[in-house]
Amino acid sequence: MLLNYAKYSLATATSVVIANMIGTGVFTCLGFQLLEIKNYAAILSLWIFGGMVSLCGAFCYAELGSQYPQSGGEYNFLKSIFNPLLGFLSGWISATIGFAAPISLAAYSLGVYFKTVIPSVSIKITAFLVIIFIGLLQSMHVKIGGRFQKIATLLKVLLILGFYRSGAFFYTLTP
Repeated sequence: MLLNYAKYSLATATSVVIANMIGTGVFTCLGFQLLEIKNYAAILSLWIFGGMVSLCGAFCYAELGSQYPQSGGEYNFLKSIFNPLLGFLSGWISATIGFAAPISLAAYSLGVYFKTVIPSVSIKITAFLVIIFIGLLQSMHVKIGGRFQKIATLLKVLLILGFYRSGAFFYTLTP
């Protein structure tokens, strides 16, 4: 029996990657980096180096995916190359830490940002409600989840462009 699997479009998959980079990289980690490192050239160098390391990792995954074309990602690679136990442990760690922790951090960061606008709102309740809302939205249907992902990513990109434009505008105003 052939199962009908839901598929995401290339635009949706691309928006997931872009949103992940913006959400965890720009809106979460960059603030902590700027607190500790005051040299902007050093920050830019770190980001360029990190991008090159990430690109190398993507090339490695692409090569492994061509050698082991079954679904399962890291689980499949480690199970096939080393041992099924390593594949299981990798999958377990990804499910409990690799996916849950970034989602929690992003939702918590959104709660912190939201609290600066509305101080009476609880950070934890905001984070909880955001996770539940987006989880329910994504589980309704592939098209609904994909559409939401594209719209949310577009809003993030527009927000960053707005920050850039504001910075450029205020930079030209300073003597």
